[in-house]
Amino acid sequence: MTTLSRACLHRPRRHTAASIHLGVERDTRGLDLLPEQRLNCYPASPLVVLSWIFHGQLHRVRMLAEGGPMVLSEALSSMVLAGPSRTPSMSWSPGPVHAISIGLYPDAVRQMFGIEPHALMDQVLPMDQVLPAAACRILEQVQPGQGRLFEQLEAAIYRCTPTERLGSKAGSANLHDWLRTLAMRAAMTRPGTGLRQLQRQIKRWAGQSQRELQLYVRVERAFDLLQQQEKTDWSALALQAGYSDQSHFGREVKRITGYSPARFAQRLQTDEAFWMYRLLGEC
Repeated sequence: MTTLSRACLHRPRRHTAASIHLGVERDTRGLDLLPEQRLNCYPASPLVVLSWIFHGQLHRVRMLAEGGPMVLSEALSSMVLAGPSRTPSMSWSPGPVHAISIGLYPDAVRQMFGIEPHALMDQVLPMDQVLPAAACRILEQVQPGQGRLFEQLEAAIYRCTPTERLGSKAGSANLHDWLRTLAMRAAMTRPGTGLRQLQRQIKRWAGQSQRELQLYVRVERAFDLLQQQEKTDWSALALQAGYSDQSHFGREVKRITGYSPARFAQRLQTDEAFWMYRLLGEC
């Protein structure tokens, strides 16, 4: 577990790594944060995210313009499912909050809960409106004070997991590994089929096409490189990350984060709301 300013990453154990990518825990209790520091910025992601809010409240945020007023949703349910997201998002807490989010591979969600990933695209809903009642009963049993929360949640997800996924692979260290494994599974499931049939299978399992998923892989690689550089050479970084040119790089970073690369890099260093990105840089 890697800690960073009252936030930490939780990595799954081998027996759940076929379903769980990562867990993220954020606890601001005891921190003296300004209202603007209670914003949370999240990247677009191909993962399905299950979140438990154990203390405080979170609201979804829509910004009319950068630096402009916020439009808040009603307080989120204490157990929330967010489907794969094609655009970045934000939340805000009016006070201290303690929450854990667990990113699941969309193909795992399809097997675990019988839900097609494309039906969850860009959705944020209470878990009990989406997941089977039996699964909700298992997942809602986890409460603070009964042991390590992530381990409890991991065990609950394990109880929802079909036997054929248990221990089927060591964890994917990154989205590139997951997508490569997904493509291999598709090829092994239907050997001898053409490229288009394989691509349709991947889209069915993941909810997005292989081409769309490669966008997340490239940006993930770019984030890794950005964290490693003391002085950023955007053109060189774009080529290293697999982009055709710097403009291509800039468009995709803005699609995932909502900001140009330079603006993103600045906020990454100075803005409390970007704690998630800094934490993921520790992977």
